[in-house]
Amino acid sequence: MAKRSEQIKLKTKKNINAWKIAFIVLLSLLIGTVLYLSIGAMSQSKDQKALVTQTNSKATKRTNLSVEMNKDQLNGTINYYLKSIQKGQSIKYRFLVDKSAILMGTTKVLGQDVSFTLYSDPIVTSSGDIVLKAKSVAVGALPVPKKFIMNYVKKAYDLPSWITIDSKNQTIVLNLKKLDIENGIQASATKIDLKTNVFKFNVSIPLN
Repeated sequence: MAKRSEQIKLKTKKNINAWKIAFIVLLSLLIGTVLYLSIGAMSQSKDQKALVTQTNSKATKRTNLSVEMNKDQLNGTINYYLKSIQKGQSIKYRFLVDKSAILMGTTKVLGQDVSFTLYSDPIVTSSGDIVLKAKSVAVGALPVPKKFIMNYVKKAYDLPSWITIDSKNQTIVLNLKKLDIENGIQASATKIDLKTNVFKFNVSIPLN
């Protein structure tokens, strides 16, 4: 009888150990599954990592567009911009391209408003800016030195910061890279040809 009782105890003990082992294995599987799913949810797949890398690299890049205009399109674009920045100013000026690059405005001579026209030759610099080299001035029937008109324009007109007048060298520099265009867009000139009526610009747009 004692022997049979001892056998029952051993069998019961084995069953308990088997359940313990099964429980530990099951618990380990559950914990491992939860950890695997958690890590998988928080990590990125190869495709996701590639997409993020591509997006981040594009955020620091720009795309360039080549824009070509004729005289009418260029004149319309320039004077639309000038009209917008001259709102509220009493003295206005215009700019147009024909056989020359022409700046037109008004000045005072003996207390009277007199229209003037400054003719210049446009030159594209290696950095994409435009230099207007003054060649002649017309102020009614009066002979007026180019330097005088350029000094007057520099002092009397509220010019944007990207336009620099050098009366000593008789030039007007259009610093296109300083031109304030919305959304970080930048522009530079690549070709100005009055004879063939071709005007090309590079427009740089940020990819973000």
